[in-house]
Amino acid sequence: MRSNIVTIYILIAFGLGCTQALQAVMLGSMGRMRGPIESAWVSILGTVAILGLALAVQAATGHPPALPFPFENGWVPGLVGLGAAILLALALRGIPGGYAITGMLAGPYIASAAFLAPRLGVGLFFAAVITGQLLTGVIFDNFAVFGVPQRSIDLPRILGILALVAGVILIRGRR
Repeated sequence: MRSNIVTIYILIAFGLGCTQALQAVMLGSMGRMRGPIESAWVSILGTVAILGLALAVQAATGHPPALPFPFENGWVPGLVGLGAAILLALALRGIPGGYAITGMLAGPYIASAAFLAPRLGVGLFFAAVITGQLLTGVIFDNFAVFGVPQRSIDLPRILGILALVAGVILIRGRR
């Protein structure tokens, strides 16, 4: 695989890691409002909604899902996605609607993992994802995003991030 394509794939995996840190901090915030299992429920509804609707759109554009009956047409996943979206709207009552994104962030991550991990290798894929997660997590800690306890960025944290980036470079090797 060409080096510039590998670099793009690594950057996408890094970005996915950043979104997973956002998902975690939002789930924690929602968990403080509703409870951890309830926040997971809201997140799962968002994931099912986004993936079901994505499969419906894929089918509508002439690419039916490679799934067995009754999911091969796209309308069944679309109905499941629509049902999940309705349940998501009901589950979000009383908290800001933006928390719906917690599950919607998981859909692209899952689909991208299925695409990127075989192309990059599982080790490199996860090295990039984890680097994105931890860098973003350190930034969220520094600014106390979504009410997490404030933990300042200091030299050990900076060195840890640099070690993660070095790990990605080393795991990538000479591709």
